[in-house]
Amino acid sequence: MKKILLALLALFCVNAFAASPAYETISWDKAIEMKKKNKTALFVDVRTPGEVSQGTVAGSINIPLQQIQERFGELPKDKILLVFCRSGKRSQAASEFLTAQGYTKIYNVDGGFLAAPPAAAFK
Repeated sequence: MKKILLALLALFCVNAFAASPAYETISWDKAIEMKKKNKTALFVDVRTPGEVSQGTVAGSINIPLQQIQERFGELPKDKILLVFCRSGKRSQAASEFLTAQGYTKIYNVDGGFLAAPPAAAFK
């Protein structure tokens, strides 16, 4: 009986921690504020090169979601990563993948590029 209770407790603890994402979804205003306060924070654009050619955040790194598994090593683990896409779905997937790879400073920017204000300094 004791072993069953311990196994159930262990299973509960594992599930409780696995249910919550290890990244945070934030607004563009918060992302821009974080970048201003921490100059080493990086915007990561996970859209396709064709989408990026129509505009992006100045200084952002482009790693399309389709390439994230092969190229995630290009991203530093010790810096804040502000991940965005067009509308927020791909950046969420990228944020989940990066946290699974051990990244701990991941922020998914809500609403994607469509919701970005002019203060994002597009190029």
